[in-house]
Amino acid sequence: MRLARLLVSVVLAVAAFAGLHVKLGPLPPLGPFLNPFGGFWQNGRAVDDLPTSLTLPGLQDPVQIVWDDRRVPHVFARNDHDLYFAQGYLTARDRLWQMEFQTHAAAGRISEIVGEAALDFDRSRRRLGMVYGAERSVEAMRQDPSLWAMVEAYTAGVNAWIDRLGPASFPLEYKILDYAPEPWTPLKTALLLKYMSWTLTGSNNEAAMTRTRAALGDSAMAALFPF
Repeated sequence: MRLARLLVSVVLAVAAFAGLHVKLGPLPPLGPFLNPFGGFWQNGRAVDDLPTSLTLPGLQDPVQIVWDDRRVPHVFARNDHDLYFAQGYLTARDRLWQMEFQTHAAAGRISEIVGEAALDFDRSRRRLGMVYGAERSVEAMRQDPSLWAMVEAYTAGVNAWIDRLGPASFPLEYKILDYAPEPWTPLKTALLLKYMSWTLTGSNNEAAMTRTRAALGDSAMAALFPF
């Protein structure tokens, strides 16, 4: 009887441990997420570390940073490479998840993170052709040596911040969605620019407006939508 109870206890313990490392629908695995040493608790610590200088592998000289009262960093560097490297590093420091999630959105890759619920969204993004446009932008950037040097330095700066992160220090959103940041690339920079341009100026009403015009005619369309 004691042996049977021991076996049952072991089986239940193993099942509970395994269950804590399995995703439950949209929820992350609760074991890692609730882990006080690496889960969301680590994101609750009060940290107000605003670096006033950067001395990092990849920088040619030390970089000075001045933070204003709105916590906006002002970067002072001795050369262009260090300026753009530091900008990438600091932007990733404050906005890494936002940057990367938006590039996933632009590329139609959100379903890789949240599953089938985002398939329709991903298909709509891919129909816009942002990846194709971003690839053409990268090709154009390569033709300008000075511009390409800026893009590469910025990319290196973003990756310098990513490289210093571990699972315990990932931004909270990564822990909730149970994935890790990818290395930054020039293509991601171009995707982010395309996505921001579309967000600020784009419209997805063309198909509906075309059908309305076909149904109502040019004169009615002009009267209803004079601008």
